[in-house]
Amino acid sequence: MGRLYIGLVHYPVKGRYGETIATALTGLDIHDIARSAKTFGVHRFYVITPLRSQQEIAQRIVRYWLDQKGVDPTHRAEALETVEVVESLEESLERLEREAGQKPLLVGTSARVYPERPQISYRELRRRVEEAPDSVYILFGTGWGLADEVIRRVDFMLPPIRGVGEYNHLSVRAAAAIILDRLRGRCEGDDEAR
Repeated sequence: MGRLYIGLVHYPVKGRYGETIATALTGLDIHDIARSAKTFGVHRFYVITPLRSQQEIAQRIVRYWLDQKGVDPTHRAEALETVEVVESLEESLERLEREAGQKPLLVGTSARVYPERPQISYRELRRRVEEAPDSVYILFGTGWGLADEVIRRVDFMLPPIRGVGEYNHLSVRAAAAIILDRLRGRCEGDDEAR
């Protein structure tokens, strides 16, 4: 089985009008995505922001819970141990490659379809994560999604998560949990993958 990594990208992402922006952190995103990451066996969760003030906030959140290790019965520290705060996507890739000893399969996520980019199904990506020795790095965008320069860089895009209607505006922490469950979750009552 290969290693699974995720990145929460705060820059470069799209703004409301399609412009490239940096977004502010949401403490709940770091906390909740870290818990999902730990639950589903993610090796490392990168929080990516070039903004020094936002890096300090993220590091403060992580440090707080790590300092609670051993006294907090909720086990949040275990989850926050997976988090690394980095300045750029490039820095996260360098760290990942150094740790894994290989270049990862880079996978993007979006609420939109990008027909010009290669697509990969959840089933195929799950197979690769479970059976191949490769590292897989999944990127989640904040704001209005990953910037076009990031989309052009990925090896594959996952299909958008679809609900029952036209409304399609999940929080990134909800989307991350759903995607990780699709890739690593188990059905209740049996040992087979969904």
